[in-house]
Amino acid sequence: MIEITFGGATLRINPVDLSTVNLKLNALHKLLTESKAREEEMSLEMDNLVTEVTANIALDQSVIDLLNGISAQIADVAGDKAKAVALAAEVKAKSEALAAAVVANTPQAPPVV
Repeated sequence: MIEITFGGATLRINPVDLSTVNLKLNALHKLLTESKAREEEMSLEMDNLVTEVTANIALDQSVIDLLNGISAQIADVAGDKAKAVALAAEVKAKSEALAAAVVANTPQAPPVV
């Protein structure tokens, strides 16, 4: 401890070990750098999530349009058996293609541990 007396007042100062201060500053710098890296990674993940959600919304709208189109086609073929049979075959083929696309583009669930 360093004591300085001036005008009757005594000032006591504890000497600081600069190597300890440097170690603490380096540790703090490391934490800030790691935090920044995690922040950037999370930002990229959020951007990817937004892209995926946007694609899913577009896909959902496409399916809605497809179903509305089928509904209109059914109304158009009412009373014509040949057209109705052809439409049924077309709807079946589209349904199978849609089901295959869903299976192919659905990520597998992680294994339960």
